[in-house]
Amino acid sequence: MNYGDKIRTARKELRITQKEMAKSLEISQSYLCAIELGKMQANAKVIFRLERIFGIKTEWLAQDEVDIFAEKLPKESRYIASFIGDIGSSVDEGKLLLFNVTSDNMEPCFLIGDAVLVDVTDKHLKNLGVYLFEIESKTVLKRFIDGELEKLTNDKPERKNNDMIMNGSIKCLGRAVWIIRKL
Repeated sequence: MNYGDKIRTARKELRITQKEMAKSLEISQSYLCAIELGKMQANAKVIFRLERIFGIKTEWLAQDEVDIFAEKLPKESRYIASFIGDIGSSVDEGKLLLFNVTSDNMEPCFLIGDAVLVDVTDKHLKNLGVYLFEIESKTVLKRFIDGELEKLTNDKPERKNNDMIMNGSIKCLGRAVWIIRKL
């Protein structure tokens, strides 16, 4: 099931119309229709409003094994989403990965608890881009610099460049495109 199909399925489970869902998400009905048809992608703001307002788990949008609905978040919960790169022209099942930051080595750009959307179709490394890597069986965010795969760095000033040269296997999983932070 692709991304748009999942949003349509969730809407039907909720027994609401496109017009009602679009109004709650503060988007146009035509935009929601285009998302459901796979003609446009949902931005991070829409994705996280789906969870906050309707209880639709963001993880479910990326993986079928996860339950569709989460407990609704309290209205006091506030998130900010920051765009950090282009996403491909279509977002099909499996093209976006949600990664939860569990380390402080990329502060101040990424904080522990941030959710990062990763475009797994974009593994073309660009200077100073932030990518999700698998390094020696560990999944981590790193900044790519200077055109060489072995030159990766942290953003935290006191840890800057302390792990530049990587030994062992390195695999790029995709490029970070959105940061979602709970305020």
